[in-house]
Amino acid sequence: MDLCRTVMMHLTHSVRTVVNRLLHPRRLHRGWLYPALCTFASSLVVALIAGLGPAARAESEPLPSSVLILNQTRAGLPWFAAFSAAFESILNAGPVNRFSVYSENLDLNRFPGTQHQEVLRTYLQNKYRDTPIGVLVAQGSAALEFVMRSRAELWPAVPVIFGAVDEETAARLNLPSDVTGTIYRVPFDTMVAAAQALVPNLKRIALVGDPWERQAFRRHYQQEIPAFAAQFGFIDLIGLPMTEIRKRVAVLPDDTAIIYTGLMNEGAGPHEGLADFATVANRPIVIDAETSIGYGGAGGFVATPVPIGQATARIALRILDGEAASKIPVVRGDFTRPVFDWRQLQRFGISESRLPAGSEVRFREFSLWEQYRWHMAAIFFFIVLQTALIGWLLFEHHRRRIVEMKLRARLLEVIHLNRTATAGALSASVAHELNQPLGAILSYAEAATLYLEADPPDIKRVEQILDNIRRDDQRAADIISHLRGLLKKRDELELQECDLNKTVRDTLQILRPEALKRGIALDAYEAKSPLPVRADPIHLQQVILNLAVNGMDAMQDCAPGGGKMSIQTALTDESAIEVRVADSGMGIPTDKLNTIFDAFYTTKRDGTGLGLSIARAIVETHGGKIWAENRPGGGAVFCFTLPLSRMLAA
Repeated sequence: MDLCRTVMMHLTHSVRTVVNRLLHPRRLHRGWLYPALCTFASSLVVALIAGLGPAARAESEPLPSSVLILNQTRAGLPWFAAFSAAFESILNAGPVNRFSVYSENLDLNRFPGTQHQEVLRTYLQNKYRDTPIGVLVAQGSAALEFVMRSRAELWPAVPVIFGAVDEETAARLNLPSDVTGTIYRVPFDTMVAAAQALVPNLKRIALVGDPWERQAFRRHYQQEIPAFAAQFGFIDLIGLPMTEIRKRVAVLPDDTAIIYTGLMNEGAGPHEGLADFATVANRPIVIDAETSIGYGGAGGFVATPVPIGQATARIALRILDGEAASKIPVVRGDFTRPVFDWRQLQRFGISESRLPAGSEVRFREFSLWEQYRWHMAAIFFFIVLQTALIGWLLFEHHRRRIVEMKLRARLLEVIHLNRTATAGALSASVAHELNQPLGAILSYAEAATLYLEADPPDIKRVEQILDNIRRDDQRAADIISHLRGLLKKRDELELQECDLNKTVRDTLQILRPEALKRGIALDAYEAKSPLPVRADPIHLQQVILNLAVNGMDAMQDCAPGGGKMSIQTALTDESAIEVRVADSGMGIPTDKLNTIFDAFYTTKRDGTGLGLSIARAIVETHGGKIWAENRPGGGAVFCFTLPLSRMLAA
């Protein structure tokens, strides 16, 4: 095969040299005779070795592992970048690159003349003189036309594959059997369909692009447009300079859509040319190339370079693996799809419901809900769950508060019953205590009568007697007042600022008759300074009474006059007050120290087991603690602490 290619190249070069000498190109290259003779000579060479070609190829070695892509446009345009990337990704899909890929940018759109093509032929011939090419790929219609005119001179025996070529160009060139590839078609009616979707009341179509003779992909539009002349009015802006285009597209009627066919003049690429006038256009722009999306066009049925490049590469692989190009049919694929720019739809107020079925909308600016739908749904779910949980907790708190209020009421009732029972147990001693001041009052009254009946009456002595009567009466009144306080039923705690020393003194007045009756020595040791607490004094008296009565009961087996009890108050630190009720009884079993405050626990035959339990409930309600200890010398001591009143402590 290399021998065949070399022979053909040398023969073609020799023929062209003869023609150049006979007919000087300086005089003829601008006319028709010189290109015609060159083409004739090339065709003659091909015809001469046509019989040799098949035999040579039959005995040839495998094709060189190299591919040359001829791109019709200039370097750096997005279409060819996407096409070549997709092509190479299929061609060298394995872990090791099997094939070398070369590419050349012919820039035929901006330089369509024969002189530029002659320069390209010379450049390519010299550059690839010593580089064997296995497959030649023509990207674009203009590139395919160039290859078909130059193939005999440059690569006469190299298989040709074309990509991104429209159907009309492929049919017009009457391609040989060893030329195959991929063709696509974007007929003008699809551009019109996209325009009607963008402009519901479409009546006019403005055409913007390069002159038709310079169009590579869309030359067939010129033949298809007359079929729509009866339905739409056409505003022809083809070939106008950019300044004029910008001026005209800014004032188009409302029933107009712009169809863009590509602008390559003034050195710009198609997407750059689109961007130059799209910013001032007052009507939506229909485009037919995917790489133009994002430069100001609203969208349309666009050709996509990636599947075209992939399909072209698959054909190249088949040929490079030994399959004859003549046996591979041309691929007529559907390489177009409806794609639109969301920003342009919003700009012109176009509803997405009007777009063709299956349309892809790009550059969509999602709302907060669309961007974070699942996050917001999760947050909303947790908010609802949290709200329900908070509601349930509030409901439970309300229920608990009601239950606590009921329990407190029941506790107050039990506390009152306990006080009543304690007062009943002490009633005999209290009555005996009351008899003393009452008996004294009676004696004082009788003495006062005698002193008044004397002649003369001893008024001074009577006044002393009256003072004694008032003192004993106050004493009796205090005893009755304290007893009434114990018997009074309360619905709530009556917290007030009080001195714990005074509370202890008031309690002693109730306890002393009972201690005297039982033969128990009762002593009190008060702190030197006041002990302010915020509490219910009656409840504190009940705590001291319960602890003292419990201690007296523990000393009932003591010898007469052998029982001793002391009540002591002290400031333990800057924030707490301690009360200690000590007795000289038998003490408390060690294993019972932690259970004696439990409800209904008692060691007495007629005990209820509530006295100490109620004492603990009252102390804890006031924010204190209560416990019991055994004294080293015998007996027990009950202790409780209360927080020092903040207001008085300050």
